[in-house]
Amino acid sequence: MASTTEPHHHTDRAEHHSADQHHPASGHDAGGHGDHSTHAGHDPEAFRRKFWISLALTVPVVFWADMVQEWFGYTALTFTGSDLISPVLGTVIFIYGGQPFLVGAYREIRRRQPGMMLLIAMAITVAFVASPPPASAGSTSSSGGSSQH
Repeated sequence: MASTTEPHHHTDRAEHHSADQHHPASGHDAGGHGDHSTHAGHDPEAFRRKFWISLALTVPVVFWADMVQEWFGYTALTFTGSDLISPVLGTVIFIYGGQPFLVGAYREIRRRQPGMMLLIAMAITVAFVASPPPASAGSTSSSGGSSQH
């Protein structure tokens, strides 16, 4: 008979959870696996769908970005509201694509157990907040700043 301190391995996730239910003293919590109940509600298909929709919304954001236009030497079509494409779609991408990470971060903070969701939420929030406004918005900002070129 194997001792309870002997490590055991699982071949799949279902076996892992099953083993935890039958062997609560198996040392999984102390061994770094922790409680997987925080993964409840994670739907891989929902993440995949959010990824593809966010990626599709990224194309016009990148295409109309002043910096990308400078890098590749082109001028994107301009029309009334074209200067709002990047900031508006960028905000939609942040909220829609970042929602699982922002909600997960909130839950980790409430449990006082910071983890990967908090780390990712901090990264996307800093990137979103620190991203420069479009050059056309910089010349009309109320702070008196102008576009730097």
